[in-house]
Amino acid sequence: MVFRAFLGATLVLPVALLGGLCGWSQSSPTVLWYRVSTSAKALYALFTLPQNDIDDFLRSYEIFDKEAISTSEDAQNIVNYYQVINHLCALGEVEKMYIPPVLDLKRGIFGNQVLWEETGMADKLNIGPGKKVLDVGCGRGRIAHHVASYSGAHVTGLNIDRSQIAMGREYAEATSMGSKLEFVEGNYNDPLPFADGAFDALYHVQALTYAKDLPALLRDMHRVLKPGAKVSFLDWFKLPAYDPSDSHHRKLLADVKAVIGAVWTPSPEEYVEALEQAGFVVLSSREASEDGGHQYPLVKQAEFFYETSKVIVATLANLGLIPKHFDTLLTRLTQGGQSFVEADKLSLFTTSWQIIAQKPGQPLTA
Repeated sequence: MVFRAFLGATLVLPVALLGGLCGWSQSSPTVLWYRVSTSAKALYALFTLPQNDIDDFLRSYEIFDKEAISTSEDAQNIVNYYQVINHLCALGEVEKMYIPPVLDLKRGIFGNQVLWEETGMADKLNIGPGKKVLDVGCGRGRIAHHVASYSGAHVTGLNIDRSQIAMGREYAEATSMGSKLEFVEGNYNDPLPFADGAFDALYHVQALTYAKDLPALLRDMHRVLKPGAKVSFLDWFKLPAYDPSDSHHRKLLADVKAVIGAVWTPSPEEYVEALEQAGFVVLSSREASEDGGHQYPLVKQAEFFYETSKVIVATLANLGLIPKHFDTLLTRLTQGGQSFVEADKLSLFTTSWQIIAQKPGQPLTA
């Protein structure tokens, strides 16, 4: 009890500082409480992180030097990476572990996530009460939670990391959403553990960079969907401006992959071809950012938060108020942030390209 009380008192200052950086004081009371409590829980998790988990996380970055996932060791590195990165992301506004398409710059990262998940994805999937939706690579389940709350549909989340599955279930129960949400531990590189025609819609948000065999995965997605079901893919893609013969472009690619946790870097055309070969009809394939056409304003917001947090954390660690591994983790997390901004300005890559497709079986709708 004394230890927990000490931890609580110790975490008050960093939570307050982080909240100030995010501008949480301007949020509604409900959102403010959610953000503060989530940040506090993330800080506690990082405060008590075992040294083995820290070491495994730092080693896991070797997978981002690869172009494809191929071994069981790679799969374990993915788990080791997400067991820690999810807490680092939850400190601020990227708990959902993605920078959203920019629909309205005035809304910031969290606001654009909410807006895109509603109008940019859920509405386009034509889901509602009575519909069943699959979220592939669901992380902590916060996107699934919002989609279910907004649409009334039942959402099943699939994820490789047991700890995040537990967080998704816990939050669903705490918010009385247990009947609308289900979380399944599994690797999408294995056959999907669902019956044929089980779902009315499917989506993933920046999750398929770890696919070993994309055509096989897409065929399995096609299998678990009902005729007429739609899919939404929001993912990381290289764009026509990227020149693999340009050494600076290659450096930016390597830097950005480590920042966002990417391995494979396809083009939208490769995805469209694979979807069509799997039996889908592609309805649209486009950059989803509409307010300026770039993500870098939101990337810069995230970069400012974490770079400033790193200074605060280093100071608190030097004062002995928090463990020094906080500084190590944030230093690793922030490496390459400027490259992400530069590459987006140059339109070399994007993490907000959206593809909408449909399994034939009823009249196709855009």
